[in-house]
Amino acid sequence: MLPIDLQILKYLFFEKPIYSYKIRPYRRQNAYHKLYRELENYQSPGELLHQPLDKATYTIFDLETTGFLPEIGHEIISIGAIQIEGLQSCHIKKFHQIIRPIRPVRRHTLDLTGLTRTQLKNGASFIEGFDRFLSFSNNSILVAHPAKFDMRFLRAMLKRWQLPDFNPPVIDSQLVAQWLLPEIRHQLDPLLRYFDIEQMERHHALNDAIMTAELFEQLLKGAIESGAKDYYYLQKQLESLDPSKKKGSLLFSSS
Repeated sequence: MLPIDLQILKYLFFEKPIYSYKIRPYRRQNAYHKLYRELENYQSPGELLHQPLDKATYTIFDLETTGFLPEIGHEIISIGAIQIEGLQSCHIKKFHQIIRPIRPVRRHTLDLTGLTRTQLKNGASFIEGFDRFLSFSNNSILVAHPAKFDMRFLRAMLKRWQLPDFNPPVIDSQLVAQWLLPEIRHQLDPLLRYFDIEQMERHHALNDAIMTAELFEQLLKGAIESGAKDYYYLQKQLESLDPSKKKGSLLFSSS
């Protein structure tokens, strides 16, 4: 693999123009304009943010990507999500969408995610896949572990496709774990072991979303027991732990 500075130059001067050329036909499709309007008109579900945490609706999601840096052309290749209503685990919805990438995918990524080139070729375009996720997660609070990675990736992809920004209410379950369990490592795997949650095959978007949802339910119980009443109260507790909230931070930059 090339050093990061050469990857940046390669993307800016070679791959970015090709990417822009390849997505141009998609931007003339009705699906593109439909998603554009939906994002333009998107509003956070205000009443949901004042509901008690044990009554709110959450969409716990995970992305599989071709790398860690959307700013140099890495792409989303699958989205997995679980939707729960408060702490009533009997009300569960599942979502899984494979996304067809624009650029070729390295063998290492295929081996890691278990996806095949045929599956990717037959996947939905980014605009179709994201539109389905947007509909699935409508009127819910998004949850990811860590949210700073997943939201940065989504927003960078939207900017690359020249679509409006997306600013839903989001809870970073990694920060919740850091607040409640400062002595425990806050990556997903150590927390799964700590709560004795059965581990499924990793780096599959739906599997990771399922395990994160089980973890989030435990963390949500702890947050409520620690006095968190609603989304706003919880975010106040997490602000001091979140480097993206500090002045000058670029963690959520989609440039």
